[in-house]
Amino acid sequence: MKDFKWRWQDTLIVILGLASLSYALINYGKLPQELPAQWGITGKVNRYWDKSIAIPLWGILGIVLPLIMQFTRSIDPKRENYKKFENAYAMSRLAIGVLFNLMLVLTVTYGLGKDINVGKIAIGAVGVMFIALGNYMPQVKDNYLFGVRTAWTLSSPEVWRKTHRLSGRMWMVGGLLIFGGAFLSGVLSQVLIITALVLAIIVPVLYSWIISRQLKS
Repeated sequence: MKDFKWRWQDTLIVILGLASLSYALINYGKLPQELPAQWGITGKVNRYWDKSIAIPLWGILGIVLPLIMQFTRSIDPKRENYKKFENAYAMSRLAIGVLFNLMLVLTVTYGLGKDINVGKIAIGAVGVMFIALGNYMPQVKDNYLFGVRTAWTLSSPEVWRKTHRLSGRMWMVGGLLIFGGAFLSGVLSQVLIITALVLAIIVPVLYSWIISRQLKS
């Protein structure tokens, strides 16, 4: 708790969360019983949830999750390092909050019968979030809760630094590919999105292993 400091990003997270929840509750009676809850990489709905579950879930993810991330740092053995990337951490939490609040608004709007492709917009929004997180990734110092956490990055600050410098680029490129893939169709869209996930997730993990071996040799 002593590490918690309320920032303007937290205020914005709460405002956006309350606004999106208000929008959902005002229109609750007009919504169908089931709302889309999961989309595939093609943008098609894979799963529906009862609105009594979907709305609270998106609402909790939009407000509570970003704020919990601020509290959980206090249990991190490397919590002192968070002071070295306060702004990057706050902006990353804000990006996550914006994404989930957008999902709530899009889901409700779709439920009201508006002609929007929620899946495509959601995937595009994920791409934008990847770009935003990638921009701040190089600033993230070693910790146990946020970032590319492998056995190699956690055991060496130098491996962490180099891995996150590369990860920032990979996430930004991946975000651009996801954003582009969201508005394409067919195989090309799937190839772009899968390529983006490989760049953002698998490449940094492999790179951390390679750097670790190089430093040891």
